[in-house]
Amino acid sequence: MPRENHYAVAKSYAERAEEALEDVTDPGVKAQTLALIALTHAVLETGYDISDVGTAITQHE
Repeated sequence: MPRENHYAVAKSYAERAEEALEDVTDPGVKAQTLALIALTHAVLETGYDISDVGTAITQHE
C-alpha cells in the first residue's frame, strides 16, 4: 500500500477506534487499545523506512 493510502487508512482506523472506545469505562482497556494502535502505526512506518533504505541501496549498486 502506498504511504499516502496508509495515512488515510490509519487515520480512519484511529477515528473508528476512538468512537468504539467511547463506551469503554475501564481506563486500562482504553490505554491498552490506544497503545496497540500506536504500536501498529510504528511497525508500519518502520517497514516503510526499511523499504526506503532497501530501495536506496539497490539504486546505488
